[in-house]
Amino acid sequence: MPYEFHPDLTTPPNRTVLWHYMDFAKFVEMLESRTLWFPRVDRLEDPLEGTHTDAELAGIRKHLGRTRAQQLIDVFRSARNGLFVNCWRSGSAESLAMWDLYGKGSGIVAVKSTVGLLKEAIAKCDMPVYISKTRYIDWNDSVGLDSVLVACSRKDLGYQHESEVRAIIMEDSYSKRKMGVRLTIDIERLITEVMVGPREPEWVARLTVQVMERYGLLKRVIASNRLTPRR
Repeated sequence: MPYEFHPDLTTPPNRTVLWHYMDFAKFVEMLESRTLWFPRVDRLEDPLEGTHTDAELAGIRKHLGRTRAQQLIDVFRSARNGLFVNCWRSGSAESLAMWDLYGKGSGIVAVKSTVGLLKEAIAKCDMPVYISKTRYIDWNDSVGLDSVLVACSRKDLGYQHESEVRAIIMEDSYSKRKMGVRLTIDIERLITEVMVGPREPEWVARLTVQVMERYGLLKRVIASNRLTPRR
């Protein structure tokens, strides 16, 4: 089974609800390819992904000296070339912040699943996959990093609103030219339902239903009413 336990990562309970927000083009691509895309960690928007905190850098330089410290830091950062992540938001309710982050009125949808279904969807894959809740830490003061894998499961406090859960792939041999990993999944097992963003026009929900039917996915499609005034 490709889901792999790691003692230094916190995998949420199987019943934990997950949301994967994306624009419509990426949604259709996921249905067409029946894959999940795992971008390389150092290609994500946050440049601190998978790196030492400021406090850790200060400690390394203090105890090892400038030259040895920089060598260690460079090796650690280059190891990110072999780490790939697929990101979800955890929680029972939709997030307006996430809808806005992924766009307004541009066909934004959210695929819903659970940690348990994610494990089942990747069960026949040919490489181990870790699943970890993201830890949010003070980047100025926090210390305690022991591996680049653990570094991929933490972010600065400023990202707490994401409430992120990550699926992580680690490759021992890697290349800077490899931008990501596309993992074939059982998409019928993965998806419980699809929600269309609250700022999307009505036709987006209708089109989402039609596209899913075309790919043989008879899952519920819901148009978010989070911004609809109550009577």
